[in-house]
Amino acid sequence: MRKDQIFVLMLVVLLPLTGCFDGGGIGDADAQDSTDSQNGGTTVINYYNNSSNVQERVWYSSGDAVDKYWNDGQDIASGNQRCLEYGPLYDSSTGEYLGEECKETAYPSSILDWNGSTCNGDLVESASSGFGYNPRYAPLCKVMAKTITTQPGEALVLYEMQSITISTTCNGVSSSTISEIGGYYGGEESAIVPGSALSCVHEISFTQSYAQSSSSALSDQKIWSVVYAIQQTTVV
Repeated sequence: MRKDQIFVLMLVVLLPLTGCFDGGGIGDADAQDSTDSQNGGTTVINYYNNSSNVQERVWYSSGDAVDKYWNDGQDIASGNQRCLEYGPLYDSSTGEYLGEECKETAYPSSILDWNGSTCNGDLVESASSGFGYNPRYAPLCKVMAKTITTQPGEALVLYEMQSITISTTCNGVSSSTISEIGGYYGGEESAIVPGSALSCVHEISFTQSYAQSSSSALSDQKIWSVVYAIQQTTVV
């Protein structure tokens, strides 16, 4: 009789404990959901996955080996008097055409006094004198190397550029001129060209300095290079 009483007593003690361990967690969760529902709250469940909305960026590169210098056909150093006008030369006895000769020698007074026919681009002013452009000093030869066109929603991202300038015009308006990334002391590893919400034309050019025709450096070359990507954006 005593053993039966002990057995019943153990059951009375153990059954409530079993209910706490097995059903307490579920009961608490149900109670919490019920409380949230009654209070007008919303239960948010976060799911973690490996999906990402980051665009895969494709990098493009362009470049070439080009001449560092240009020459106007004269063996005269920049800053000196030079022939400004050529004309025909004829034999005084026979009248035979002998070629061209210099008719006028002087210091150039305008960039137009320089013969740009051997420049594969356009002659542009340079500040070689240190006080702005002086026409007696040779201008630069600016050569267009490449053109990139972007539409609204396309951002031109520059990662590397060497010996070039990128001039951007958007909707017919000059937007920016970029000649380096990060500056002399470094900085950003890339640059986003302004105007990604507009239709833009990006002109890539390089310049050649002047060298007289007898200079051994006239045949020297340099590398121009650019690495870029076109990133899709949302125009708002």
